[in-house]
Amino acid sequence: MSRARQPPGGPLDGYLGKPPELTFPQKWTLSGAWQRAQRADARFGPVDDAHFDVLLERERGGWGDKHRVLFAIQDGRLRAHCDCKSYQHRDWCAHVAHLWWRWSRDQLGVTDLDAEETHLSPPWWLTVDDAEVARA
Repeated sequence: MSRARQPPGGPLDGYLGKPPELTFPQKWTLSGAWQRAQRADARFGPVDDAHFDVLLERERGGWGDKHRVLFAIQDGRLRAHCDCKSYQHRDWCAHVAHLWWRWSRDQLGVTDLDAEETHLSPPWWLTVDDAEVARA
């Protein structure tokens, strides 16, 4: 099982500079990650104000590895990062996609680290490339 560790100090202390901003790849709604994010059973929960642990069911049954996912708002932008290999190679994965799917359907609270507020759905002022398609 993958073991992600919480950086010492604040929730974003382990990053050099600003954490990556979430961007959606071209045709992301057709991607295998997006399809899995919607179909798979999931276990997920907050670790701190910025991170979630996400565990997705595998397509052939059984559970995949647990992954630590950064999913928070900072400087008015949605920051996202996952420790899985798919995210490391593509900057996109089913774990991040699952959190977006849940949040865009009012099923997840995401923290604005600057305002210290929790948003139960994407706020009107937040823009993410091509994300508005998924809100409909």
